[in-house]
Amino acid sequence: MKLNKLSLGIIAACGLMSSSAFALTATTGAGGNYTNASEYVGDTLNIRMSGATAQDVGILAATLRFCTAGSMTAYTISNNFVYFCTINSSTLTGVTARPNADGSGSGTETPTKLALYKFSVGGSANGVAPLNGTAGAANQLAFLDLSKLATSCVAGATNVTSATADADGTATNLSTYEIYTCGAASSNLTTNAASYIGVSDVEPAFFGLPSTYNRVTSSSLATVIFGVPVSLWAYEKLQLAQGIVTDGDLSADTNCGAAANRFTENCMPSLSQGQITSIFTQEGQNWNTLTGSSVFSTADKIYVARRPDTSGTQKTFEALIARTLNGTSGARNCQSSVDAFVSTAVAAFTVDADSPTYCNGSTNYVVSGSGSSQVQACLNTHNDGGRGAVGVQTTETKITDASKFGFVKINGFAPTQANVAKGVYTAYSDAALNVRGSGTGPTAGQNGYTNFVSKFKSAFATPSTIQVINGANQPFGASGLMALDAIQSPIPTADYTGASSRNPWSRLVGSATLNNCQPGKKAQ
Repeated sequence: MKLNKLSLGIIAACGLMSSSAFALTATTGAGGNYTNASEYVGDTLNIRMSGATAQDVGILAATLRFCTAGSMTAYTISNNFVYFCTINSSTLTGVTARPNADGSGSGTETPTKLALYKFSVGGSANGVAPLNGTAGAANQLAFLDLSKLATSCVAGATNVTSATADADGTATNLSTYEIYTCGAASSNLTTNAASYIGVSDVEPAFFGLPSTYNRVTSSSLATVIFGVPVSLWAYEKLQLAQGIVTDGDLSADTNCGAAANRFTENCMPSLSQGQITSIFTQEGQNWNTLTGSSVFSTADKIYVARRPDTSGTQKTFEALIARTLNGTSGARNCQSSVDAFVSTAVAAFTVDADSPTYCNGSTNYVVSGSGSSQVQACLNTHNDGGRGAVGVQTTETKITDASKFGFVKINGFAPTQANVAKGVYTAYSDAALNVRGSGTGPTAGQNGYTNFVSKFKSAFATPSTIQVINGANQPFGASGLMALDAIQSPIPTADYTGASSRNPWSRLVGSATLNNCQPGKKAQ
């Protein structure tokens, strides 16, 4: 997910505000040295994170809480961004002193600025493996560099605010910030550096052998609700096949055929678990034979827009939704001796581009996109061509009247917070927060990271932050992310309605070990 897209939900809900006079901008002296020797000196607390794009909105909301109101500037290029602001000492407490920036060793200073860097290229896998090795060059990622941004970012600024209230409905808690979308080449704006905090849609065991994560410490962060999106062409055909609408002229239907109503919960068509597994394991099959409905012709093929094996969204679909084998050899499987997820050797997109080159209705029945935006672009292209396509997405992707794809129910249940809380919709994962462990060079336990990880997890995982992250409801109800009761202290009384944006079910084994293969159990 790209930052300018990430922000659209907040923009839509809250409107635009004028620029703050206090927003910090990148300078050559603001944390621009990335060597291990000089990165942890001076007045800027540099925090580096990598991994899942699905958590980027939450990272934004949590970071804004640590910034003095109106002081934050966000720089972004592709799936790479940095938040730079003045630290709010009342919310980011415990920031310890460090050597002066001149390196003389003659004194110390307490950081007054925060630079949080997020590398989202490559998805969840980059929130695991780079943290497991040393901090040497082989395991570094191309983070944005504030000193290079100061001179090379071709900027287009948008000022954004959130007027979302706290859980009690009274206090506005997020301030304005500026976005600079940089037009310069990525190679001119980045410097390789080590990541110390990772986020992944599922725990590290899903991404490889133990040797790829055995020095990473992992804990639960929040629930992410996933959904099965289909192109609008297929969505409307399924409505007809299931009797939700009864006239092929959907424009004349003032209820479920109307754009304003078609994506509501009552109007959503449904796919069974068997149909979903069939779609994601049998390449090139037909909608007619899958549904047994004459609404579809024998020429209506099923197209699939998937993600690569490094994606946490893909891992979640394999484990919990398609119920197939894990496409990464040696990694955790939730079921064995079952079919594999459909795959393709065709590279669907160039890196960081949303051009749906191969979603053209040919024999490329399965296309792999590196990000959620590419999956969406593929669904849109198939829809425009009058084809039925199915994708893989989280429900933080907002559906509107003009959308060219929509989420369907699974076994008759919509992907809502209410249905997750009731225990009837189980296509969700508990995302993981991962940190460097011992033996990997400078660790997340040094240089201010331990304190930041604790503060970040607390800021991210509360219902009030989750509500900010989710923004406006989907047409079918509240969805997106949910706070986890199991990581609150004390564990609150369970809310099985979903109204509080809390998930009363836990995928923890005992009280500490995250295993998304385990069905949800009551948090305790």
